[in-house]
Amino acid sequence: MVTLLTLEAMFSCSMADVLSLTGGDPLARGVRGASRGPAWRSADGRAVAFTAYDAEGRIRSLVALGPPEETSELVLAVRDRVPDGIRVIVPRDTPLPLSQPTAWNFRATFDEPPEQPSESSAARCDDEEAVTELLRLVSPGTSAWPGDPKVRRWAGIWEDGRLLACLADTTAVTGVGHISAIAVRSGAQGRALGPSITAWAMRRMFAEGCDVITLGVYSDNTVGLRMYDRLGFTIDRPMTTGILKENR
Repeated sequence: MVTLLTLEAMFSCSMADVLSLTGGDPLARGVRGASRGPAWRSADGRAVAFTAYDAEGRIRSLVALGPPEETSELVLAVRDRVPDGIRVIVPRDTPLPLSQPTAWNFRATFDEPPEQPSESSAARCDDEEAVTELLRLVSPGTSAWPGDPKVRRWAGIWEDGRLLACLADTTAVTGVGHISAIAVRSGAQGRALGPSITAWAMRRMFAEGCDVITLGVYSDNTVGLRMYDRLGFTIDRPMTTGILKENR
């Protein structure tokens, strides 16, 4: 139940306010400007929330940031202003009635990565058929596929005519690079191809003017989390995505 106090403590605001209140949070910055919808803040500004639209102009998610208790109150206060069954993205341990929750970590870095052993083998990859084949084999649940409009370009590492590793550049806004769909062929694991292709992509994003590189990784992917530690992703924020249960 949302209390009157909670409702009175919720204020509409702009995305500029959200970015100012969060100190230019890279997660908020990374959402394409045209895809951002209405935004709100708590009375003291410690919690913020904003909607994001899909390619068809429908609200697809509500992103909320701040201390867990305040974030929960803000989400519950605005639930009548967003569609039923909306996907909610909040810090881990935010007390909310979410179904189908998924635990993941938001990672970010402002620094160039350490040199990796196979960076020189990485290059832009325009063979979407090879990328699709590799993803189907080793990462069928990936968040990006060839043909997806959010993908700017693919990178790959080839050997003897086979694609051994791939990566999607899903950068949405100037200045905030975003990496998705890192995949390494099973027989090529253990050769540092994942960190190598990631470092290669990071350097190009920084060279193109990005000041921060971001990505998301499932929280149970311990190998990936260690890899991003080695690559210098010092921001490691536990998050949860789920469907907000109806309570109207």
